[in-house]
Amino acid sequence: MHFGSKPLFRRSLRTTSLAEMHAACIPVHLEFEQKVAAATGQVSVAPVTAITIAPGASRNVTQTDLDELADLYRRLVIEPLERAHIHADANPACAEEYERLIYDLELDAEDDAKALHIRGPGDGQRETPADNAAWVIANRGWNAPIGSREFGAVVGAIRAGTLQGRNEAQALILGETAPRLGNTVSSETQSVQTLREAVEAYLKQRDLPARTVTEVQSSLRLFEGLIGNKRLDDLTRADFQTYAEHLASQTIGGKTAGSVTRPASPATLRKRIGLLRAVINHAIDTDKFTGKNPASGIKVDRYAAPPNKAMMPEKRRFTTHEMNLIFKHPWFTGCKSATPSQSHQSGTHRLMGSEYWVPVVAAYTGCRASELGGMMLTEVVLDSETPHFVIRDNKWRRTKKGEARKVPLLDALVELGFPAYVDRIRKSGAERLFPDWAPPNGKNTDRNDDKQWSNGRVIRSFNRTVIRQMLGDSLPSNARQEVTFHGFRGAFKAMLNHKDYGLHPNYINEVAGHEKDGMDTAYIGEIGIEDTYPAMRACRHNGLVIPKLENQKFG
Repeated sequence: MHFGSKPLFRRSLRTTSLAEMHAACIPVHLEFEQKVAAATGQVSVAPVTAITIAPGASRNVTQTDLDELADLYRRLVIEPLERAHIHADANPACAEEYERLIYDLELDAEDDAKALHIRGPGDGQRETPADNAAWVIANRGWNAPIGSREFGAVVGAIRAGTLQGRNEAQALILGETAPRLGNTVSSETQSVQTLREAVEAYLKQRDLPARTVTEVQSSLRLFEGLIGNKRLDDLTRADFQTYAEHLASQTIGGKTAGSVTRPASPATLRKRIGLLRAVINHAIDTDKFTGKNPASGIKVDRYAAPPNKAMMPEKRRFTTHEMNLIFKHPWFTGCKSATPSQSHQSGTHRLMGSEYWVPVVAAYTGCRASELGGMMLTEVVLDSETPHFVIRDNKWRRTKKGEARKVPLLDALVELGFPAYVDRIRKSGAERLFPDWAPPNGKNTDRNDDKQWSNGRVIRSFNRTVIRQMLGDSLPSNARQEVTFHGFRGAFKAMLNHKDYGLHPNYINEVAGHEKDGMDTAYIGEIGIEDTYPAMRACRHNGLVIPKLENQKFG
């Protein structure tokens, strides 16, 4: 078998880039299969009209995609010849390879020129731009079905890039142009990042929580699926307005029991657009882009209606009455057994781990779920004139804004036997205060992912089962649950604000981890535990009854 009078079928992929190699090998493989089929009388490989786009993997084609594709095909023609030309002039021993490349180009020039100008699929002898386009579209997951304007644009980009490469090759052979070094930027358009490249750089250079990384990547996928992968200087305000309109048309929720299906809120749109706006701002700050940020100033309220207050009531704190009902749950009074399903059924078995102590400690510290979940025993200071909790970044989790504070250990918590619990856990050799509360370990979680602590079993079970079991009749039906574990934080702050205690707001904000007045922050700074502890140690929820654990032995 001969291929064009030669016994070997040989084609240079004309690139040393692995990514470009995959694109370059597609038309070469197609050409080889077509030649074999023609020579052996077999059925030729599927024509272009039979090729379909991979399902579920399509996105819109942008002008940036077309420019990059044309430049790729241009470089696949000219760059190997430029390299061979340079090597031949540098070393006469390399001249043979250069002459072979010229021979291949001249031998196939007439047939290639004819194939290049064919409108549609080839005859099985040589690939056409339409043949190549079908492969490119399928492998890149573009939404460009055969017969569409987008398909025609891809074909045109391949043809234009190939022609430009051949024209440059001819000029190089005739000595009309000089070869360029391989590290030369081939196109001015490559100096401006695409949005995807900007996202990759942003995530690489920023130490973001795993959850935020996932949200940024998700926002990019949604945007690309609608708008495509554009260069930053090609993005427009209209693109982000279209994105906002698309987001507003989506529904969210309903994936878990009790979750309310609802339209996307302005807050959701604001967050999605804000993530991409931050990416572009980062590109501007690092001198990768000099234009204005097209994602700035998008009025999301014009696209999404405010949430329905009846369906989406504001989250609020627990009342003392509600806490009294909650602390009558079997977790606190006695359950059937420690197994998750039977722990919600009344019985004589007392729970002595996180099910009991996490809500109790939250009620008397106002700590966030992540702060409690990642708290280490070394951060519980009992042997002191001012016993307290230290809330700070540690190996298990970050704190909000990376800030540290000290929370007094109130007398009410001591009276419930908390020091005995701490002593028991210390003797067990555990590192964290609540060792039976498993830390986040999913593929999209890490130390920085504070919110994943709130999805731990104890918090999830408290929100979905304990609250509904004890407060269900008083909560609105067919609406978002307005009280969650976080309601203990508001209840704690309301307790400290009670008029009977006369605490200064700065003391309360210091312990709760909220910002103090700007002037006070500047002149007062941190208020020490030696001041907050004596002022707060006697504070308690008036009228709250929490069943006490009488025996805190293991088992």
